[in-house]
Amino acid sequence: MGQLNRYLFRRASTAIGGLIVFALAVLLLERLLRIFEVVSSSTNPAGDATSMVINLLPHYLGIAIPMALMLGTIMTIDRFSRSSELTSALGAGVSLFHMTKPFILISIIMVGFTLFIEGYMQPLGRYGYREVVHSVKQQSFAAILREGKFTSVGDTTFYAGTSNTDGSIGPIFIFEKLENGEQRITTAGKGDLVVRQETGQPVLQLSNGNGFRITPERAISGRLGFETSSMAGTVNEQNFRIRGADERELTNRELFQNRDGSLFPELETSVNNSALHLRIARAYLLLLLAFIAVPFGINYGRSPSSAGIFVGVVALLTLQKSLEFGQSLGAKGVIPPWAGIWPLMAVVTVSTILIYRNSAFKMGQPPLASLSTLISDMVKDLKKGIKAFLPLPSKGPPS
Repeated sequence: MGQLNRYLFRRASTAIGGLIVFALAVLLLERLLRIFEVVSSSTNPAGDATSMVINLLPHYLGIAIPMALMLGTIMTIDRFSRSSELTSALGAGVSLFHMTKPFILISIIMVGFTLFIEGYMQPLGRYGYREVVHSVKQQSFAAILREGKFTSVGDTTFYAGTSNTDGSIGPIFIFEKLENGEQRITTAGKGDLVVRQETGQPVLQLSNGNGFRITPERAISGRLGFETSSMAGTVNEQNFRIRGADERELTNRELFQNRDGSLFPELETSVNNSALHLRIARAYLLLLLAFIAVPFGINYGRSPSSAGIFVGVVALLTLQKSLEFGQSLGAKGVIPPWAGIWPLMAVVTVSTILIYRNSAFKMGQPPLASLSTLISDMVKDLKKGIKAFLPLPSKGPPS
């Protein structure tokens, strides 16, 4: 790698790395609000929140990398053009393809990184995030009895007040939905939360309370008053399901092995294969981004434009949403799993080759300049056509 390519590689790496960090910060800020809401009933909110953020990082990296690669490449070439370094390099006989090599190398590195992130870390992280959320929702009484707040966990709703002067919890309201369709309501003036030393199990000891059931016919039955009563254990001890119920929780290897549905029979083969094609297409798209972004970043002439950044972002977002739409059609069985992905990628590949060939080997105008010229010519032709069909103005009578 020559000195010029090392220079471009260093500048592009710095720009792309900074954009990835910035995108992660923005995306995580939006999710943190929901994370704080989830862990508000946790016995270990800091640990659970940290675990959820770590599990979410692979998902947001998969979103940030393509956008950062596109923007970083366009911005690097744009600055290279504005400072006349691009013109000087071309004048010295350095081809545009030679200057594209650092961006191709970065794209290859990102492809390998993305295959590892989206193909391994992201599925495990998604499952881990859901497992932590499930665990938080199955907390013991120590976590769910929030002062002055209704808290629902599963089929049980709790409320605990703080009106007692002796430091105990109360009043207490507990509403439960039973399996036979009945509902059970328990109230108590106060309660104390203790932990059994031998098992570490939390126990809620109620005092001066009442309990009764409501039948499916809305009739009250089994009313019982008590001086003391205890409720022990967690609300729901059900373990989280095993991984594999969602195709987004499967690694690339598992998706490939499950093409015929032999590894995860409960997962439809159309859903499995559509997800596999989408992941491969996303990795392949990263290879094309260097050849797409470099022409968009080129600026010739005295009036440089930054429209390439806007057009590049819009084009990338449109393409990604189109791939997701094609994947959804394949998952529903409307079309074969490959048909919603690869015809679109073939069109993108051909368009990329034509755009890059015009800029690198024919030294044509940048794509946006050519598009602007084309639109201007079309407008002029349209005006000429309108004038040709308009009637000539009539001459007035001779004076």
